[in-house]
Amino acid sequence: MGSEDTLLHKLVDAVPSMLAYWDSEQICRFANRAYEQWFDVKPDALVGKHIRELLGPLYALNKPYIEAVLRGEEQEFEREIPDPRGGPPRHSLACYIPDRDGERVRGFFVIVSNVTQLKRAEQALRESEERFRLTIDEAPIGMAIVGKDGHFLRVNRALCDIVGYEPDELTGLTFQAITHPADLDTDLALAGQLARNDIPRYHLSKRYIRKDGSVVEIMLHGSAVRDEQGQLLYFIAQVEDITEQRKLERRERYLADLGPVLSSSLDCEVTLTHVAQLTVQHFADFCVVDVLSDADEARRLTVACSDQSKQWLCEKLKTISLDRRRPHLLQRVIETRRPVLIERVSSETVQSLAQGKAHLELLRAADIHSLMALPLLAHGHLLGAIALISSLPQRIYDRADLAFAEDLARRSALALSNAQLFSRARRATELRDEVLGVVAHDLRNPLFTILMQARMLEAQPGAQKASAAITRAAERMQRLIEDLLDVTRIEAGRLAVEPTRISAAELIAAAIEPQQDLVSAAGITLNLNVSPGLPEVWADRDRLCQVFENLIGNALKFTARGGAIDVGARPNGGDVLFWVSDTGSGVAPEDLPCLFDRFWQAKRAERRGAGLGLPIVKGIVEVHGGRIWAESTLGRGTTFFFTLPTQMPAFPPPGRACQRNVSLGSGRNPESGCSSMKKLL
Repeated sequence: MGSEDTLLHKLVDAVPSMLAYWDSEQICRFANRAYEQWFDVKPDALVGKHIRELLGPLYALNKPYIEAVLRGEEQEFEREIPDPRGGPPRHSLACYIPDRDGERVRGFFVIVSNVTQLKRAEQALRESEERFRLTIDEAPIGMAIVGKDGHFLRVNRALCDIVGYEPDELTGLTFQAITHPADLDTDLALAGQLARNDIPRYHLSKRYIRKDGSVVEIMLHGSAVRDEQGQLLYFIAQVEDITEQRKLERRERYLADLGPVLSSSLDCEVTLTHVAQLTVQHFADFCVVDVLSDADEARRLTVACSDQSKQWLCEKLKTISLDRRRPHLLQRVIETRRPVLIERVSSETVQSLAQGKAHLELLRAADIHSLMALPLLAHGHLLGAIALISSLPQRIYDRADLAFAEDLARRSALALSNAQLFSRARRATELRDEVLGVVAHDLRNPLFTILMQARMLEAQPGAQKASAAITRAAERMQRLIEDLLDVTRIEAGRLAVEPTRISAAELIAAAIEPQQDLVSAAGITLNLNVSPGLPEVWADRDRLCQVFENLIGNALKFTARGGAIDVGARPNGGDVLFWVSDTGSGVAPEDLPCLFDRFWQAKRAERRGAGLGLPIVKGIVEVHGGRIWAESTLGRGTTFFFTLPTQMPAFPPPGRACQRNVSLGSGRNPESGCSSMKKLL
């Protein structure tokens, strides 16, 4: 063998693939050393043997390829070959190449390459692709592969469900085509930064326009896939439908705003107007409110809209004259007291609600796409109705929206009912006070005549006792009349005070001096507890004496013989704190809030006065810029505290009525009722 043949032989033996030549009788004429690695047979031992001896059980599988190559047809196929040493089988790629001599096939060349690693890589790739497919196709959120130009290359079923397109429809679109115009610029800017590798990913709350034209709110998570050089290949988009979440957030914000609106006023018309305005900010494009009069006649209260350019339409819809016996927007709700939901309003429906050409034009201008109408019911009484209108094709009301709107209507009806109750109570209070004022004023003249006649009768022999009884009764009636007049003045903000700077100690001394005889006659000790160096206060001396007279008189009523009454004062910041304390029967905790209510008395067998003294005390103290309260322990006594300012508050000039707003009682007067209802709402 020459040197060239030797070199060629070495080269062939160095090739890792099996190389061999088989004649037309399938007898081996040449094989390289690779057969030793594959079949554990030396090449020299293989030469002269039939291919069946080499392949064994594999011969039957390879026979069709052998027959074909001996017919002159080149063959290529894959085969798994067992490892003779017991290792894992190897994957091979076999090529049978015919050796032609003209038309005759003398034999064939065999080239068998080990493709195990390639097969493993292919298998790993298939598994990876399957995992990737499952990751996208079976993901519970929308996912898509998006090209550099924005085209959807691959989408999953979840994304199709979100936007309402079939996969083949969506892959023919770009993300720009289905993005809400108001969100597109932001999305493109972020996608551009991602493409340039300025950011690794981005998250964006945006809106898609569904195939049916409705809007879906989504959270987009965008990332990028790049090649080895860092060049963008495509985008990966993960899409979550957050429409319901956003709805819930808007409803929570709406309800948070609604509470203050409902409690801001006890004027029912103002309240419902504010409700309508708030509703079009969050939940509707138009809001229409009708209310019922005491005669159950409906009237249009307000119409609000979210688009200020259509304010003219609101005014027209509010003022247009309607025949309430014929069909109109809220007729069915008012008649049946049941809510109405029309998810998609047709032109025929709009026409059926119109009461003439002008009305129809207004309804068409409102561009009604979806509609909810609800009764305003409180405690079984129909107070009115409210309609919520969507002018946007992408906002279609559903059952969930109706349930929320029913809650809105219930809250609004309760506020309306409370406002009406408050208005009636306030009017009743005003009428009562007017009657009290008139009666008290008209009684003064005849009472003065009675007193004059009683004093004249006193001069007659034997009539002194009767005259004294008449005088006492008349004076008691006079005090009651003055109390009634004071209550009326306090309620009206017209209680006259003439404040001056006076010594707090002198004020107490002047106030208790007239009470000494009464206290002593009742067998009760009167103690004075005044801190030295008390500052001066701004007060009307006569009115403050009236305060002490009423508080000491009240203590006398409920303190038994042998008890004590303490009157005191001490500095308290910028005020002086006064108190009148007794060792009487005390007040039950549940009765304390009612102490300053007009005409209120604790549940006792006997009445002790008209129940006006403490309300008057409260009114006088508050008109001076002070405050008053009581503390009591049942069976041990009661203490009344009140403060007066040491600096001059904003009093009117002497001789003029003080217009301070004061309230008598803690729950029976209109202002107090207003506070309670605000808390309720």
